[in-house]
Amino acid sequence: MKKGLRFFLLTLLMIVMAVAMLCGCGPKKPAPEDAQAYVKAVLDLISTGDYDHSVKIADIEEGKEAELRDDVVDSMMEKLGSEANLNEEVMNSFKDFMIHALEKTKYTVGEATAAEDGGYDVTVSVEPLQIFTGIQDELNSVLEERVAAEADTIMAMSEDEQTNYVMEILIELLNKKLEDPKYDPAEEVTVHYGLLEEDGNVYGCTAEEGEKVGAKLFSQSGM
Repeated sequence: MKKGLRFFLLTLLMIVMAVAMLCGCGPKKPAPEDAQAYVKAVLDLISTGDYDHSVKIADIEEGKEAELRDDVVDSMMEKLGSEANLNEEVMNSFKDFMIHALEKTKYTVGEATAAEDGGYDVTVSVEPLQIFTGIQDELNSVLEERVAAEADTIMAMSEDEQTNYVMEILIELLNKKLEDPKYDPAEEVTVHYGLLEEDGNVYGCTAEEGEKVGAKLFSQSGM
């Protein structure tokens, strides 16, 4: 199950900020505060499903902001479900957990400083959310109790049914951790905000830059 837990964590990390969102900035170069506001808006959108609407982010329709975050999560759910053979109920529970976990993430967007290419470097301070610390021992303890009480039922399950059974327990334990979230000490990440189209005036952050922050939002302690 340890391998399964690691896959679970990596899936979470892949979800967060794994998309490039563009900001239309008009004919003149954006100011430092525009870069800072953009990075915060993207983080807020992925984490909470909403953001400061004074920031222009392309392809987001008014009133449907949360749908983009949900679409990102759904795309990863399809990958996870196909590889782990999870049933619809477990998939829905997993999705609810991940959205709740994203809402619990902590970050502070600092000031933007000018970069050599004409863009800006924005420092983000992230306190990684602990979700897996101690989870292996907790899961093993529950499984031992369940096997002792329901051995015949569990042994009669198919391999896929056993996987879904264990994942249901795991998601329940993870949700309990979100009731009183704990965080690692803050870490700083520098995200570059710059021109994304050589022949245009579209500024923003690439997916690779976003993933720098995404990789820090969830702690790997306990893995």
